[in-house]
Amino acid sequence: MDTTPSTGPPLLGEHVSPHERQWQAECVLAEALSSFQSDLKPATDFSLAAVVSAAKPAFAMGFSFSVQSSGEGTVVVLMHKDGAQLSAETSAYDADFALSARLLAGLLGIPVQQEAQPSKAGAATAVSISAAVDAGEPQPSPSDPAPRQAAAAEEAEHDPLDLEPLEPQEIATLTAMLKAMARSDKEIWKRFTIAFRSQFQVPSTARTITDRVTQRRHADFIDRFERELAGVPS
Repeated sequence: MDTTPSTGPPLLGEHVSPHERQWQAECVLAEALSSFQSDLKPATDFSLAAVVSAAKPAFAMGFSFSVQSSGEGTVVVLMHKDGAQLSAETSAYDADFALSARLLAGLLGIPVQQEAQPSKAGAATAVSISAAVDAGEPQPSPSDPAPRQAAAAEEAEHDPLDLEPLEPQEIATLTAMLKAMARSDKEIWKRFTIAFRSQFQVPSTARTITDRVTQRRHADFIDRFERELAGVPS
């Protein structure tokens, strides 16, 4: 017999099994994603700065993302504060975050404006990210790329959310540093994890935070924590 609830996710106060809790988190993610997509604005191009700018309303709804790229491929994970997540990947290494931008746009359903393209019904709202990546399609080139790229770079530089992905080497260095902190001083590590989870809305279901250090804002938070710990003014 099918016991799946038909009236929405269980109430927070109810006792639920891990399976039901995961289902509830997935329902919340789906509803938040649907709400974001009901009034989304297209990204101006396939740069990460442009996609992140178009995704700001989603971040305000509790979404965040991480990027992992190596010689084995690139994975973008879209996470919601209630614990559910979606992911997209490609087998190519992402040297300039162009693939990551396409994958993130696909996960969020963000269309990308095309330059002087023939009008087609729904073309602007049905961009197939995974197909474009797998087929090795080149990125759309604006007619005057230099000013647009400069504007995107400036926007990323002044983005208050500071969502610029870290380089793989930076991630490896920060992860090693956090693991050393956890081994050397459990009290400081406890203080740090509580502060990090609170700042970035890491769900209680996440067993570790070290794999969440993927963006510039995470590195800046770690730097501020270390300065405060050492009594150094920010």
